[in-house]
Amino acid sequence: MNLGIEGRTALVCGASTGLGLATARELALEGARVVVVSRSGERVEAAAAQLRDETGAAVLGVAADLTDAAAPQTIVARARGHFGPVDILVANGGGPPSMPATEAGTDDLEAACRLLLLPVQRLVAACLADMRRRGWGRIVAITSIAVREPQPGLVLSNALRAAVTAYLKSVSDEVAADGITVNTVLPGFTATERLADLARAMAVRTGVTEEEIRASWEAKAPIRRLLDPAEVAAAVAFLVSARASGLTGVALPVDGGFGRSLL
Repeated sequence: MNLGIEGRTALVCGASTGLGLATARELALEGARVVVVSRSGERVEAAAAQLRDETGAAVLGVAADLTDAAAPQTIVARARGHFGPVDILVANGGGPPSMPATEAGTDDLEAACRLLLLPVQRLVAACLADMRRRGWGRIVAITSIAVREPQPGLVLSNALRAAVTAYLKSVSDEVAADGITVNTVLPGFTATERLADLARAMAVRTGVTEEEIRASWEAKAPIRRLLDPAEVAAAVAFLVSARASGLTGVALPVDGGFGRSLL
């Protein structure tokens, strides 16, 4: 299937590894010009070089900390200057620390808001004028299955990723007539560095081994394994495609059957 994004400019955050890197690869393979963003200059340059070698696409690496309020505007300006206005925004990033709800204080929730919600709002604000002027745009945030079913010990992710989903659902209503779609993808348990970090943290807190924790995650979904990042990236690539013009305001689970609800 031709996704119809060849020559489009795509901005992918959290793209030096894991889901972000896998998504950037999918978009590059479809002919998009890709701007990859990560906090580490060394890692983002390595990721950009890797993508150029693997796909032959035009890829720009930008080092930025999205918790800095000025960073989204700076990143979008860099993308515009290098490739042109951003057509596709993929908001993605690392998660907050794991902890039980009863241990989460005000400072923890505020930090999670700065990490998960505010960067999405600022990125959308930075991209939206160009998308509206051109009458075409795709915005996707990678969130978590915790949006549909809060996960034990992950109160900060549970709360703030749900907030991201509600914010973008509201945005989708207001920009649909401008030719812009806004969606979220909810990955299940996926084999990433982030998941390995969570397993280590949970092992320390609970006394259960990392191997047992991983096995419990694998058993939660009918596929009986962790997802591969490429499986999540494929869903993101479709949602940002020209073919997905009728899909907006959707929170799409990519979870190997983890969710048991009908809708």
